[in-house]
Amino acid sequence: MMFDNAVEKVQDYLDVMKEAGTIPEFECFDVGIVRCVGMYRQTGMYSGPLEYNFVMGVASGMPADPELLPILLKLKLPEAHWQVTAIGRAEIWPLHQRCADLGGHLRTGLEDTFYLADGTKVTSNGQLIEAIAACARRAGREIASPAEARQIFGTKH
Repeated sequence: MMFDNAVEKVQDYLDVMKEAGTIPEFECFDVGIVRCVGMYRQTGMYSGPLEYNFVMGVASGMPADPELLPILLKLKLPEAHWQVTAIGRAEIWPLHQRCADLGGHLRTGLEDTFYLADGTKVTSNGQLIEAIAACARRAGREIASPAEARQIFGTKH
């Protein structure tokens, strides 16, 4: 009974997002959630574009371990976009670099960390954005313009 109620709640959220024209971001705090997204597609609960957000570094979830990314990529649906939310201090930067190297979308902000890879405490999101852009460039990638990002994700605004 409790499982059925949870499934109904997820379906309610997905239905409202579909009505609003919103693409859901599936935040995955553990491997089981990654697998659930595939089940949503398989059972017909969700048929739109897929965006996985692997949340790593939270004490009760997946550790901020770059070696986990290939496993998560194996479990996600192949056509899906993906990114990492890395929570922590200086130890998260190898995870960001691995994400860039493997082709994931990059994100950061003061809500996730206050520290650069060398342990310097930042005073703004700008410093974090510069550091994450450097990860992308080291991986041979360029930063998408707003128009390019809209095209990648299939959004209008």
